[in-house]
Amino acid sequence: MTGLRSGAKVAVAVMSALVTVASTPFVEAGETTLYLKSGWFTWSEMINGSSFVKERGAMHALGLAHSDDVSLLTVGERFEVWGGNLDYDGHDLTGTFTLKSDTSYLGTREEVSLSARMPRQAAFSFEPLLALGHKFWVRTRSGEDWNIFYGKVGAAGEYVTGGASFFLKGGAILPIYTRNHVSLSDSGLQDVVLEPKQRVTSFAEGGIKTGAFTVSVEYEALEFGQSPKVPTHSLSSSQGSVVINGYAFQPASSSSNVSLKLSYTF
Repeated sequence: MTGLRSGAKVAVAVMSALVTVASTPFVEAGETTLYLKSGWFTWSEMINGSSFVKERGAMHALGLAHSDDVSLLTVGERFEVWGGNLDYDGHDLTGTFTLKSDTSYLGTREEVSLSARMPRQAAFSFEPLLALGHKFWVRTRSGEDWNIFYGKVGAAGEYVTGGASFFLKGGAILPIYTRNHVSLSDSGLQDVVLEPKQRVTSFAEGGIKTGAFTVSVEYEALEFGQSPKVPTHSLSSSQGSVVINGYAFQPASSSSNVSLKLSYTF
């Protein structure tokens, strides 16, 4: 497959449109936020109800976010670089031998969001929100690079008291398109492109703001069904997607990430 599906193309077009809106003359002065976060990440793969791969370890990220007020709307954009080195407990490519090693992740995220500021009720505020995003990462142990396009729908609430405010936001992560390219050429196999089906999952963040600083806890879950099987050449004992009887596929997979996040807004 050489191009993105139509859903991914629509996502890119909408993201571009939101960024354009944020640069128009009627946009009020915005805020820029620099953040660091670190937490615990897990990745699991299952075949026929049994564990095939389990990866776990610390994951870190550095990000930059910007928001602009447009009438009663807030348009936001963010870019993030993330990665970590994880323990790997799994199997070889054919599922024959168990392996214990490590694997590295390195990835990026681009996301645009749109929220509506509802009339404040005393110290409380409430905002429904929508977002579109793209997440890319490589898994070194298995020779994979992933691209996912997704949407978000949810809400955010804030309570202001004294010199601080407490906030909570969350909602659903909606699938648009997922592509997993697996490099098998070093093992004498044909590279494959797999399309596991992303499922609806959840995200959440809650914390406290005081002055220019924010401390929060962030959660994100991802889940994918087993991909359709794709033919490839010969077999190998190297790691990667599963190859059985000459067909490669991505097992049913899921991940969770809980992070402590420190932000500075200027």
